[in-house]
Amino acid sequence: MPEIINTMIRIWQLQIAIFVNKLIFYAQRLPLIGRMITDRAYAAAQAKRRAGVAAVVLILMGGLAESFLYFGVLLALPIALWTDNSTADERLALFMHMYFCMSVLLAGVSSAKVLESSKMKYTIVRLMRVAPTRYMRAVLVNRYATLLVYQWIAMMVTASTLGISAQQALLLVGAVTMWRILCELLHLRLFRYVKIILVKKTGLVSLVMLITLAAAYLPFTGLIDVSLFGAAVLGQPLLLVLLLLSGLAAGYILLRRTNYTDAVRAVTSFDDPLLNMERMLMDLQQKSVQTDRTDNSGVLPAQDKRGYAYLHSVFVKRHRGLVAAPFHKRLVIISVIGVLLALSALFYTEHLNVTQLERYVSFIILAMFQLTMGNQLCRALFRHCDLPLMRYSFYRKDALQHFRLRLRWLLGRNILIGGSLAAVLSVFILIVAEGRFHPILLPIWLLTLALAVIFTVHHLLLYYLLQPYTTDMTTGNPWFTLLNSLGSIGFLAAFLLRPAPWILALTVASLTVVYFISAFPLVSRYSCSRFSLK
Repeated sequence: MPEIINTMIRIWQLQIAIFVNKLIFYAQRLPLIGRMITDRAYAAAQAKRRAGVAAVVLILMGGLAESFLYFGVLLALPIALWTDNSTADERLALFMHMYFCMSVLLAGVSSAKVLESSKMKYTIVRLMRVAPTRYMRAVLVNRYATLLVYQWIAMMVTASTLGISAQQALLLVGAVTMWRILCELLHLRLFRYVKIILVKKTGLVSLVMLITLAAAYLPFTGLIDVSLFGAAVLGQPLLLVLLLLSGLAAGYILLRRTNYTDAVRAVTSFDDPLLNMERMLMDLQQKSVQTDRTDNSGVLPAQDKRGYAYLHSVFVKRHRGLVAAPFHKRLVIISVIGVLLALSALFYTEHLNVTQLERYVSFIILAMFQLTMGNQLCRALFRHCDLPLMRYSFYRKDALQHFRLRLRWLLGRNILIGGSLAAVLSVFILIVAEGRFHPILLPIWLLTLALAVIFTVHHLLLYYLLQPYTTDMTTGNPWFTLLNSLGSIGFLAAFLLRPAPWILALTVASLTVVYFISAFPLVSRYSCSRFSLK
């Protein structure tokens, strides 16, 4: 145990040092106080120790806040909004059912600390030469001890109104934590026996996520009679005791009887970009050349174009597959959504009412945030076009010119995506309304098209003002991460406030106009110094 504690302290020290250095680096880029912070701050050991204390507090608060967001937003909030006519027992059963679906079924498949790739794991095991077994034992103890404490506190606060006491919350969270420990052992056994890293099978994990989330939230819709099997399972005291004992046994095996060298080596090798940079870049270059040959077969860019218009035309034609694939994938996803909505409208017409559907209009924000093409194409532009050109001052000074070209190009695709989504939603509403025109159709079209514009401007503007990508295609800018989540924040605000469809559509349209007009002067003023290579 002292060895585990010492390793945990070293991990915390490294995390704090990285956090403080990042804080100094990005604080230097703030408009007003950035000039007051010099590079000497990196060597100020005494000041960094004081900042390290604040970093520890922030890390602990961040973990606790994550648990509160999980219980509050994903579990307690839907119950508070959509169960007005339900009894206290029914609300408690819904809470237990959702908690089982997400924390037991979904987390058991999608989460495994031993077999996940991370920068921290690479740094400590490969660079600092800490023994993999020693490192993983410290990580597992730290992970599940903090998970138990954070989730216990969050459940006591968020579920107290449902009648869950502190002792019941501790029993539930403890049983689920022990289940997660047992799943760690099962993931490791699966890797040892059949060489499968389950958490990296994104297709299977995504399918499990869709099924478990559907099982968790379908009871709120009333469309399908879904039994609350999660509440029935977690309501069995003997099963909870069995989970506790199984988790304790698995924990003993993981901490005393398991060697992690092969598992850690497997996930800190080629598949992590930080681990074998030269080989990764070489493969990317070869893939790019192969794309050039297949996409460029006899097709030349328009000869009447000059300057940046010609350069952009060369990029689009040379990387047609890279650009077209995500666009076609989104159209296929929208088509599948349209078919599912049409079938549900045909089979469950008696359960559906257009007026009741108004509460779900805010989900269009989340859908468009995920469907619009922005971040992915900005990565492609950076990797295959801007990476060598950012070294030249003339290219950075002319940022407004290629910003306009790319904005028009990206707007065309996202507007088509938004129009397709609005069309399938319109078909669904017309089927529910038995072919009669409903006033909700107009705000849906306005909202969807406005979101297509605002998210296009948003992604491209962040790319030009922050340029978050490094030469190894990693993103470490916290301001970019924060600003890039505005779409999710907007959805959450609309979900909580539940404005009328016309109010929501007009608000988003007004913000779109302001954002669109502001983008050009912002790029003209700041991109010369910030649209640079990191």
